[in-house]
Amino acid sequence: MSAINVVWNRANEPPAQQLLESMLSAQLMYGSGRSFSWSEQHIALGGTLSNILPEDIFDTQPLWSADGSVCMVADVRLDNRAELARDLDLVHPEELADSSFLMAAWLRWGPSCLDRIIGGFAFAVWNPGRRELFAARDHSGERPLFYYRGEDFFALASMPKGLLALPGVFRGFEESRIVEWFGLFTPDWNKSIFAGVNCLPLGHWLRVTPDQFECRQYWHPLNAAPTRFKRDEEYPEALLEIFDRATEARLRTRKSVGSLLSAGLDCSSVTASAARLLAAQGKSLTAFTSVPRPDFNGLSNPWEIADEGPAASEVARLYPNIRHVLVDSRGYDLLATMKSWTDAWDAPAVNVVNLLWFTAILDQAREQGIDVILEGGSGNGTISWETHAIFSQFFHRGHWIKLAKTAYLLRKHGGTSVRQVTKATLGSLLPMWCHRLLVPSSRLRNPYSPLAHPDLIRRSALPEKISRYMFGDTTSRLADEHAIYLEQADIGPIHAASQGASKIEFRDPTADKRIYDFCFSIPPEQYVVGAHSRSLVRRAMKGRLPEATLARYNRGLQGADWYLPMQEALPALREEVSLQERSIAARQTLDIPKMLDLLNTWPKSGYQTPEVVRSWHSALTRAISMGYFLRSHDSTDSVAALCEAAPTDPPAVPAARD
Repeated sequence: MSAINVVWNRANEPPAQQLLESMLSAQLMYGSGRSFSWSEQHIALGGTLSNILPEDIFDTQPLWSADGSVCMVADVRLDNRAELARDLDLVHPEELADSSFLMAAWLRWGPSCLDRIIGGFAFAVWNPGRRELFAARDHSGERPLFYYRGEDFFALASMPKGLLALPGVFRGFEESRIVEWFGLFTPDWNKSIFAGVNCLPLGHWLRVTPDQFECRQYWHPLNAAPTRFKRDEEYPEALLEIFDRATEARLRTRKSVGSLLSAGLDCSSVTASAARLLAAQGKSLTAFTSVPRPDFNGLSNPWEIADEGPAASEVARLYPNIRHVLVDSRGYDLLATMKSWTDAWDAPAVNVVNLLWFTAILDQAREQGIDVILEGGSGNGTISWETHAIFSQFFHRGHWIKLAKTAYLLRKHGGTSVRQVTKATLGSLLPMWCHRLLVPSSRLRNPYSPLAHPDLIRRSALPEKISRYMFGDTTSRLADEHAIYLEQADIGPIHAASQGASKIEFRDPTADKRIYDFCFSIPPEQYVVGAHSRSLVRRAMKGRLPEATLARYNRGLQGADWYLPMQEALPALREEVSLQERSIAARQTLDIPKMLDLLNTWPKSGYQTPEVVRSWHSALTRAISMGYFLRSHDSTDSVAALCEAAPTDPPAVPAARD
């Protein structure tokens, strides 16, 4: 993974090259250290190059067409090189970087090349004759791209910090995104958390001229042509063929490949596919599994797997070329780890405690010469989609016997509950207050909003928004439910942060465009064939995964030992929150007295209970992460962006308790 930068300054000063140099410096962490640039008075393009793909040694960006009509910069990994080489009649394709493939595709097909290329990419093309800038981002968002539209200039960068390096860009924080963050809403991916800095959504392109700005979606899996087979057995067979191709394409690297291996279906499926493919090449795979620290108390809820090590080992034992490594978070500092990831991500870190074992895995992988790690994070929306809206479809089509039988067997297998079935079946017929009755009381309370500042809660109507978000959508439309998984998760910035923090690239076969198109195009009944939730992947992986894995319904609980590193970090966390008190933006956003009270009333037991997890593990760690993010970017400009200033007097500090 690399980084790209473009700045188009229509004013005479400062020169575009000078602005570009600031952007390049800010984004050096996202590449191998080799930077490139081209500029004239008003426009400059540049970036940092990758050093992971075997063909990266041939990358000589920026790329100019032979006739000088276009210039391209690209952060790209193409997964259908063989097909493109054939269609484009490329000579010696093995000596061409992926950026050269992309340039050839652009020169042949123009913007319609987006319908032909597959992989992770973000690129920009400058046409000096037409004074036009075109940029695009890949289908599932594997590569990030942000932009800023100023009065006299336009700029693009892989990550926000490339834009924030430009004078006048930082104008504080986008309050609507902060509210979304607290409410756990589906975010508006057109906006970043920095006011005025926009994200180019996945599957979109933009075009800029001196007189026009245009941004359009070019792909969504809901638009895929329907896939229909005669027999149920044909669907998992077809998925397996596409899945192996997606995995094989992501094995391309100069060094070695690793994988994340959990007790779940998605990561296990990715690891099994990779192990089979690498074995055919005479290569091994190192699979990493997070496990609790040895001093973990072992307590968890019945539906959770606190230690995924034994279940993951069952998968690893099936493949002789897998080297299985169990990793815990001993010795990693919670606050320091959170800060480094927040800085790399340009956003508040989420699941803060999980960053500890995640960092430990990256450190071990780097020591073993691994520069690519496979994951299955997008599987919940593709290969292992778990839908309950299918019951509404059965109901409205009059398939009531099928509905009852499926619901009964799913409940027997542990894949659903009576409340879930009732809510999904009658969702479009029930008012909001009935929906509230069908949701377990443990889910009624948002775990993060109580640590938002009372003024922010009041002026944003946060409780009402949370209620509408949780209970207001009564349509239960299958297509809408499925689309949420794609639209909720933007993996690009996370992948960039991983690259920046560790020089290791994450690749997700379950996020492949071909996987999305297939999984969105098949009949939704395929996900509950045999009355098993996530039936498609269970059937596809028959014979590749242990029967125990295929029959498992309870979920892994990563970071079950959260209270141990957090307890060790309490003094540092108190000091951090005291620093956040001095930040105007943090004081306006967070309920700092409540945060300090939680730090000073640390529980002695019950670390697995919902009440303790909700307050200390979920709400407090996320609030501290948000506070650090705000104070590390704070300036006087942020006051205007947050609308209403909080009282300037520091809040009272609760007394510490034993």
